[in-house]
Amino acid sequence: MATPKGVGTGPNQSYFDPLAFTPGATGAIGTAALDAVRGPGTFNFDGGLFRDFRFTERWKMQFRAEALNLTNTPHFANPGANVSNLVLNPDGSIRSLGGYTVITSTTGTGREGIDERLFRFGLRITF
Repeated sequence: MATPKGVGTGPNQSYFDPLAFTPGATGAIGTAALDAVRGPGTFNFDGGLFRDFRFTERWKMQFRAEALNLTNTPHFANPGANVSNLVLNPDGSIRSLGGYTVITSTTGTGREGIDERLFRFGLRITF
């Protein structure tokens, strides 16, 4: 997915336009559509290679090489969604985002909560 211009992840970078939404009246239901803004999504690519070596009719060895999150892609969390955290200057410019529209963390969606690239090697002997 291509990243739109001006969209970013990290400290003080808005993931979507912070002025696209305004706080509603107290107790009122807003008019934004369901899923009007989507988070960064997840991409994960795993790979594995296996090779069998036969020594005799009875003895066999298998070499295994696996790569988890081969592309080493981070899994970013959703941006802050509380429009009330936005602080504007009197002229309408943004003074502080206060976490609104900002992605500040990653999610542990990988195996055992680990998202970094991981290589595993193994030997299996059967007889």
